[in-house]
Amino acid sequence: MKKLVSLSLCLSLSLFAVARAMKPAQILAVVAKSDQKKSAGKKADGKTLLDDANKALAAMIKAARADNGLDPKTPKNKPFWKSTQLIAKNLKMAKTGLSAKSNDFFKGVTGARQAEEQMKVDWELTDSKNKEVIENGKTLGHAIALLRTNFSKEAARKRKGGELTTKEKADFDKIKAQQKELLAKIAKLEAGAKKDKALEKGLREIKKQAEHLLKEPATVDAYIATLYLLDTQIGLVRGYEYYVDKPWRDDYLWFVNWTNGYETSYYAWEDSVSYDWALVDTSVDIHDSEEVAVSESVSEEEINSEEAYAENESFDMSEAEEEEVAAEEDTDEEVASADDDSMEDASDDEGEDMSDDDSGDDEGTDDNGGDDDGGNDDGGDDGGD
Repeated sequence: MKKLVSLSLCLSLSLFAVARAMKPAQILAVVAKSDQKKSAGKKADGKTLLDDANKALAAMIKAARADNGLDPKTPKNKPFWKSTQLIAKNLKMAKTGLSAKSNDFFKGVTGARQAEEQMKVDWELTDSKNKEVIENGKTLGHAIALLRTNFSKEAARKRKGGELTTKEKADFDKIKAQQKELLAKIAKLEAGAKKDKALEKGLREIKKQAEHLLKEPATVDAYIATLYLLDTQIGLVRGYEYYVDKPWRDDYLWFVNWTNGYETSYYAWEDSVSYDWALVDTSVDIHDSEEVAVSESVSEEEINSEEAYAENESFDMSEAEEEEVAAEEDTDEEVASADDDSMEDASDDEGEDMSDDDSGDDEGTDDNGGDDDGGNDDGGDDGGD
């Protein structure tokens, strides 16, 4: 009995020592992944997820149109409607591309993912607390993220595994060089944007992502996760454009031009890579935190009607309106704060943990670099954690 007690005590002390050696973020990551494995829910293939995204978008638009506080003629609401319009157009492209088995499917999904991230930033400008819009927006984000990280050419490359090719290494190095340049531009802009807490918050988030990317090892998993994270970064850059006051708008234009330049090279890569279209018929797990079904019934007629509205309505802003919105958010504490009225959702922020070691060590502790972004070869969890 004494031996058993001693053994139990030793084991407890050993576990305590391991826990003490781990960083809080690492402990939470282990717990989260353990919980996630236990909470596998339903499955869905590419077409089903695209349908889910369209339903969630229609439900979100319907709820927003019914809210007078989200009137698209009000300047501060226009950025939200403009990004919603981008999502609608890109999902339409994805649907057409899937039917034709063309690259428009991938372009549409990627564009929708970027626009969805932009929408979450633009939503904060509205000051709206409409729970129905928020929940449908989160559901939309889940569906798009799962499409992006399971039915993309990146996901297919991850399944293939192996080492980075010479071209992939060169592309990865180019991305990192661009991120270094991005950090230098952020440092310059931060100095002039200190009075603008919301913009400062956005720059801080973009900076955090850039610094994270620079530390990633040259592995396939880390490379693929980087491409996913760039969707988020591009969405942030475009979303925060409406927060920029006139004095430093020219400086911020560099960031916008960078996103356009990156997209051009990215789509050239995407066009050059083949894809096995049988993969879109493969079902992937949907975890409890990745709900993709809207709570209300949405008919096909409603989907077509709401999306047609978003696609065809004009949400253009005059220069005076842009200046008004940027000036107004300078003093709006709610815009800069993170609260329950945000559309931010951890489950669709893919690429946040691209390697097992998030300590900032360039070498990392895991030779695989990014294996913790999915945990399996089919890439099913890249964007859901």
